[in-house]
Amino acid sequence: MRSPMTRVALGLGVSVLALVLLVQGLLMLAVDGVTDDYVRRFMRGTVDMLQHELAPLAPEQRARRVQVLDQLFAYPVTLVPASGLRPEDLVTLSRGELVVQGFNRRIYASLPGLNEAGGQVLLLGPLNADGHPAGQLQVPRELWLQLAASVLLGLAVFALAAWLLRPVWRDMRALQLAAEGMTAGRFDITIREPESRLFAPLAAGARATLERLATALATQRELTGAVSHELRTPLARLRFAIDALVDEDDGGRRELAVQACERDIDELDALIDASLMLARLDMGALEVSKTPGDLAALLQQEAASLAPLLDGKQLSTDIRLGSQALHFDARLLPYALRNGLRNAARHARERICLSAWQDEAGRICLAVDDDGEGVPEALREAVFTPFKRLDGPKERGSRGFGLGLAIVRRVAEGLGGEALMQQAPSLAGARLLMRWPDGQ
Repeated sequence: MRSPMTRVALGLGVSVLALVLLVQGLLMLAVDGVTDDYVRRFMRGTVDMLQHELAPLAPEQRARRVQVLDQLFAYPVTLVPASGLRPEDLVTLSRGELVVQGFNRRIYASLPGLNEAGGQVLLLGPLNADGHPAGQLQVPRELWLQLAASVLLGLAVFALAAWLLRPVWRDMRALQLAAEGMTAGRFDITIREPESRLFAPLAAGARATLERLATALATQRELTGAVSHELRTPLARLRFAIDALVDEDDGGRRELAVQACERDIDELDALIDASLMLARLDMGALEVSKTPGDLAALLQQEAASLAPLLDGKQLSTDIRLGSQALHFDARLLPYALRNGLRNAARHARERICLSAWQDEAGRICLAVDDDGEGVPEALREAVFTPFKRLDGPKERGSRGFGLGLAIVRRVAEGLGGEALMQQAPSLAGARLLMRWPDGQ
């Protein structure tokens, strides 16, 4: 009884039992008058014969004869004082009619001297007494059968409900334990396939949420560890430069130390900015929202503003989009574009090309090409891993954290597309390709 499932099943069984008993009671009240009339007509012949036999007898003889008759009938036959009846029943008996009372059906019939002092009436019943003494209240056999059938029906409903609710309860309990585990910070819990179809969508949603939380937590831990590692180098340089500033009297060397401090501070700021951006994209804090706009104008504007920041590399554009409205995120796409161009600037020898077009499938394509050494095909997927740097000897030591391309991919996936690393067809270096479907 401590189990909620048992209490629910028992409640259903008791509810059905109460409903059945209520319906039976209402039916009995509804047909009570009809039943009484049937009993009167059914007993009329028996009562007439008894009245015909008892009417000529004196009171003492009548009493002895009734005792004999009582032994012959299956139900009690007795004489009762007329004074015990209601006045309206006496009026009915005076008209020669029968009076029927109670569920057990007691039939009262008049005898000579009804309205005289000490007058008596003939009582037949209870009709279902089956030999029980007269005057003892008996529950009709039909009522016992109805009550037994109702109890059996209630027990059957209880058993059926318990059988049907058992898998549902197990599914609910499994989901409850999974929720408690997630609340406690355990995301390695396995949610089993539910036994009932009722909770199948909920279990699927819980599994997806659990996987997303586990992925977000793993990403957060990886990001935290990587950022902590990346922070050590600029912080160590900054500390060394500050120590040098304290003891340095030469103005030129002090200026060089100050410039080194500024570079390290800029590097720390860039690392923190990129790390926060990647974390917000991974955890869904920044939702990509595509709206129609002039993508060609935005690309030309961003290319013009970034050209002086590409380490002296020559930037050319090939924008073949026209002036029609295309769907993109004007807030996050420039951030991805800046990261892609800066990545190309670190690896290009002299030239970078920004191109954009729509392919045959109607997808918007945005490519950043360089004339560097390119990326081996086996490593092209690894470049999108956060903090993964594939610098060769030439680029080793260049400023970068391995977050730019990871941010580019997150933005592309948020737009409903993808980011790929390929070989540049004309510059023979690396091509960073972003493409996503136009429209909402």
